[in-house]
Amino acid sequence: MNALTQSKFAWLLRREYWEHKGGFLWAPAIVGAVMSFFVIASLIGGSIFKAKHGIHINGARVQMNEVLTPEQQADFASGLAQGYLGTSAPLFGVLALVVFFFCLASMYDDRKDRSVLFWKSLPISDTATVMSKLAMALLIGPIITLVAATLTAGLIAFSVTLTSALHGVNMFGVLLSTPDLYLGPFKLLAMLPVYIVWAVPTVGWLMLVSAWSRSKPFLWAVGAPVLTGVLITWFNALFDLDWNVEWFWAHIVGRGLLSVSPGSWMPFIEDARGIDFDGHGEHLSQLVSISWQAFSLPSMWIGLVVGAAMIYAAVRLRRYRDEG
Repeated sequence: MNALTQSKFAWLLRREYWEHKGGFLWAPAIVGAVMSFFVIASLIGGSIFKAKHGIHINGARVQMNEVLTPEQQADFASGLAQGYLGTSAPLFGVLALVVFFFCLASMYDDRKDRSVLFWKSLPISDTATVMSKLAMALLIGPIITLVAATLTAGLIAFSVTLTSALHGVNMFGVLLSTPDLYLGPFKLLAMLPVYIVWAVPTVGWLMLVSAWSRSKPFLWAVGAPVLTGVLITWFNALFDLDWNVEWFWAHIVGRGLLSVSPGSWMPFIEDARGIDFDGHGEHLSQLVSISWQAFSLPSMWIGLVVGAAMIYAAVRLRRYRDEG
């Protein structure tokens, strides 16, 4: 890729960012701010109750003015440091919705308002345009959400620690010396390659529908696989055909519509059932390790090939379908 091509692609990314800034930037920022507000409000409102009744660490009640043991301090700090996982869940849920509807409208909206004619008049290839949308959905969007999740988790951890310090349990030193406080964002970032590859089938399907459908892309994208699944299930029950309808719902409907949800690969991994969330800050590391086992699944690579084929078809359709 030469310098001119790189410059064009960078401008295409800027275009996608500025046109969809509300979904990719402001949505996680607002959700993170609301979460932080309610946590801080809860801390302020419950400060008197906690002062009277203390806090609970591993099931044991500890008075606010009581000196904590090193083990209690480690548990307390580790729980706060590992808060990245719990804090990220609502934000990455928002990401899944944003990516879903972004991909679904990625080429349909351009044809609907006929702005595709303007973009095609520029010396920019259809492949570069579609790849910029793909990069926005699978790379830029998740990174922005990860930054928002990290800032939200840091603010919540600081607020909880400050409230504890005001009631005689100063945990700032222990928290700041906890490695998970700094490694948490990088552990989440380490799952980004898994997310990118796993989400390709859904992104490809939505982009294909967006490039093909003349109207109501949501009904085509969701209705077609769901209705097919309902019909298969009905025929299987009616004629006792002994079809594996669960496989169809999981690998066709589920993978085709829900793969943009972070962590949606976990039900397909057998070792994920044994993950321990009660360890001392180890569950994030376990989650990363188990998530990377998704690359050993045949469905991961089959989905990648099928998704890539649908993205290629979307590029071809964009080249020839201009109607509004």
